[in-house]
Amino acid sequence: MRSDMQEPVVILDTFVQGVGRVDEVSANLFRVCFFAYDGQEKICVAKFIITQEALLTVAQEMAGRQARARVLGESHSPMN
Repeated sequence: MRSDMQEPVVILDTFVQGVGRVDEVSANLFRVCFFAYDGQEKICVAKFIITQEALLTVAQEMAGRQARARVLGESHSPMN
């Protein structure tokens, strides 16, 4: 987690296995549905309304972490 972010109340982690639907709500706003499997069935576990810039930031951050892990020979990024 970024150190410059405040979390005034505990926000629980939600396990996600994939992206279900991405719907354009309006210009530059997207509803993203995340799912996890319950047996063979996909269950929606979270939905966010998010800007395109935020989606790109998430993708870039994840790609950067994966690249650093490959260079350092790590199997996953350590949680901070």
